[in-house]
Amino acid sequence: MRKCVNHVLGMFRKLSVDKLTAGTLHPMQRAAIAIAIAIAALLSLLLFISLPGQGLWHDVSLDASHGPIFAVVAVLVLLVHDPAERSATVAYVNAFFVAVGLGIVIEILQTIGHRPGQPFDVMTDAAGAAAGLGLWALVERRRSGAAARPAAGGPWWPLVIALTGITLIAWPPLQAARGYAQRAAQFPTVAQFRDPRDLTFVTTDGAGAAIVDLPARWAQRAGERALRLGFDAGHAPAVQVIEPSPDWRGYSVIAADLTNPTEDEVRLTLRIHDATHDWSHEDRLNLPVVLAPRTRTTVRVALSEVQAAPASRPMDLGRIANVMLFGRPAPQPGEIYVSRLWLE
Repeated sequence: MRKCVNHVLGMFRKLSVDKLTAGTLHPMQRAAIAIAIAIAALLSLLLFISLPGQGLWHDVSLDASHGPIFAVVAVLVLLVHDPAERSATVAYVNAFFVAVGLGIVIEILQTIGHRPGQPFDVMTDAAGAAAGLGLWALVERRRSGAAARPAAGGPWWPLVIALTGITLIAWPPLQAARGYAQRAAQFPTVAQFRDPRDLTFVTTDGAGAAIVDLPARWAQRAGERALRLGFDAGHAPAVQVIEPSPDWRGYSVIAADLTNPTEDEVRLTLRIHDATHDWSHEDRLNLPVVLAPRTRTTVRVALSEVQAAPASRPMDLGRIANVMLFGRPAPQPGEIYVSRLWLE
């Protein structure tokens, strides 16, 4: 890596204003300038371009975009090497680490610019660099002929590295796509709690939140699962569906299957808002819900009540954006179970 960096810096030190203006640059120097400009342009996409939108798919897509950008950056860094050195394994290793170093610098600059850097982005940068270099090695091998110029490390490493990098980049978008497909398949169930995949669009709070077997006394069948939300003096129970299926038109009720196994009643609030919510208390549904002691109950709320909840407008039932059920800290530790939220 040091040799690669020093090579680039050495080329730029040889430049002069006269050469730049007179057009007498060596072809390698012109290539280095073009590569530097291309790398700067690619990295500027991450620093200065902000795409509108929100939600899981938006976030995952932005994260995954680091992959192809750094695939190209790594190949461009490789091309800085002298043509005779590019096929050597050390040149690929240098290009990989220079690309990853640039990724770390980008995250630091984003943090300074009040856009928090993410270690996961550096991992995606590394996966993209590996994929780009692996694919480039495959192309070079095919173009030059593997038999005539066998690359160091054997014929298998470019393919393995390329496939590994592509898999790491594609995995989060594939998981997100599976989450959206599962959400669509289970609708009109808004949220259920059977395994960790059901938490794709769910956040929780409390003194220990987990999907567990519902205690036998409250279960309607063996092995029934539910989301347990513990609470105490320092923790409030809360479950939030941050990106529910948005179109609730054609339904009349939202229902929640809740269990309070404690000796005291538990007071909760059901909060629902749509995509145009202005984040004021008056612009959403804030419905008190009281769970009687040692009971399992189904709470049903008419969607006409949800629609009429904002003070100055009707809620858009075609663009529901958030559903939250939450309580307050309590002096006595306790727990509640949320089995399911659904529309009728």
